[in-house]
Amino acid sequence: MMTIENVEQLLQQAKQGDVQAQNNLGLLYLNDDNLAKDIEQAWYWFNEAAKKGFEKARLNLGKMYQKGLIKDFSDEPENAKTPLARRLLQFRKEALAKGMPLLNSDEINEEVRRRRAGY
Repeated sequence: MMTIENVEQLLQQAKQGDVQAQNNLGLLYLNDDNLAKDIEQAWYWFNEAAKKGFEKARLNLGKMYQKGLIKDFSDEPENAKTPLARRLLQFRKEALAKGMPLLNSDEINEEVRRRRAGY
């Protein structure tokens, strides 16, 4: 069981760029019963470690996407999780403005989840 002091120490290490601490903090936000579950914070810390090439964090992000806990696409570009998602959403908005029928964000997320699962 993590104490408040342990969590604070882990947070400091994560802020200093320790990828193992970042991944562990993500796991705490995702799974720990004593810490308020926060999907956004879990994603943030896994993503920080994954950007530095930490494979366990990449796997944890993949599991979150696979379980549908994270959506790349939303209806607002600033809420999109990745630069690619923001660009695609901008293209989508431009196409809709021209009257082209497109998938909505839920349909896009479902397709992304389906493709990531290998279907």
